[in-house]
Amino acid sequence: MGVCSNVGITPMLILTVFITAFGSSGLVGYDTGIMNLPGGNIKNFTGKYVSGGPGTDFMYALVSAIFVVAGAIGSFSSGVMAEKLGRRNTLLMNNAFAIIGAVITGPCVLAKSPALLYIGRVVSGFNAGISLGVASLYLTEISPRDIRGAVGACHQLALTLGILIAYILTLDEVLNTETLWPLAVGLAGVPAAISMFVLPFCPESPRFLFMNKGDEHGARKAFVKLNSKEDVDMFFEELKEEMEAAKRRPKFKCGQIFTAKDLRMPVLLACLIQIQQQLSGINAVIAYSSTMLETAGLDKSQIQYCVVGIGAFNVVMTIIALPLLERAGRRQLLLWPAVVLALSLLVLTITVTIAKQNENQPIGRTLGIVSTVFIFIYIGGFAVGLGTIPGLVVSEMFRQEPRAAAYALSQGIQWLSNLLVLISYPDINAAIGGYSFLIFLVVVVACWVVFFLYFPETKNR
Repeated sequence: MGVCSNVGITPMLILTVFITAFGSSGLVGYDTGIMNLPGGNIKNFTGKYVSGGPGTDFMYALVSAIFVVAGAIGSFSSGVMAEKLGRRNTLLMNNAFAIIGAVITGPCVLAKSPALLYIGRVVSGFNAGISLGVASLYLTEISPRDIRGAVGACHQLALTLGILIAYILTLDEVLNTETLWPLAVGLAGVPAAISMFVLPFCPESPRFLFMNKGDEHGARKAFVKLNSKEDVDMFFEELKEEMEAAKRRPKFKCGQIFTAKDLRMPVLLACLIQIQQQLSGINAVIAYSSTMLETAGLDKSQIQYCVVGIGAFNVVMTIIALPLLERAGRRQLLLWPAVVLALSLLVLTITVTIAKQNENQPIGRTLGIVSTVFIFIYIGGFAVGLGTIPGLVVSEMFRQEPRAAAYALSQGIQWLSNLLVLISYPDINAAIGGYSFLIFLVVVVACWVVFFLYFPETKNR
């Protein structure tokens, strides 16, 4: 407890961070990963009841596409909700969407209704979009300044844990069967229900209470519950100075996120960092991991365990990133792990292309192993940099009034970038194979140059 007190950690802060990560952030990862391994069973299910229309591959891709579209809508909406309802109350309301999505999807096989699957994924996607837009913002605003990076990164850690748990539950030996895979989807309602019960006992963001609601008494109570180190009076003096400066400016409206001159560069950087995260090729690299493991000589039945291994490695590297956020700073972790991504993408372009051309040859198997190694190197670089940094720095780059709107915009851009990759990558991959990694390489390098020239250090802002 002494160590915790030295950095301002209180029992209430631990509870609030845990329940936010468990019931919101982790749920995004879970809902994202839950449809990966059961792909074959989902195709069989939709093929049984959807005849005379699109093929099963299209129907399976549609499951992901509608989730992402709904996620974009949720993220774009989250800024208004966070400003009107507050950060905590938005997450509390959002738990209801998670429960509804799980309840709708869970009985789809028993009801012999693919429609339930698609409707449930829309609701779950909307929930995920709001969570991505608000959970990290809430964690950043409630955390003591000295550990803001580590607390904010708990959002990404929980997300990767959610993906890993989804992979484990959908192994063939667990719930990946013709009848049980919807149960794995429906289990998403459990953490949401627990969060809905616990979150009302957690305080609202002190910054929101003071700056948005003018409730200094409530803000002070919340601050003391969450922070045992920083001086309360000094914190509120800083907020009062910020509020006085805000009063001298015209009242902020959401549209100003596009028109205010002082916000143009931060907004551009906030959107660009989300574009780089999705267009760095993370989803394509993970998708190729199965192919490369197969080329390396692994039996198809073993590949699912390697996918779980990739998820576990992502979690471990995210944990390693937590202390680095405060030691190295945000800018360094944004820039230098991206160099690892670029080099890995360059190597993968070569090895994947040659391996596919020599699938049944010794050189093909050798390069399949090399590709797998660089997939792990790539994922390590991503977890330390682009995995943890975007959600944290976007909230640190903006003052209180435009913060929620800027965060919602950037997260919406992230979902749209994800959708772009989802729609275009299969065709690009079919046309040019391993050379598709060059497209991601160009994006990573171009964004790196912009960030090297213009991205500020946001630590302790």
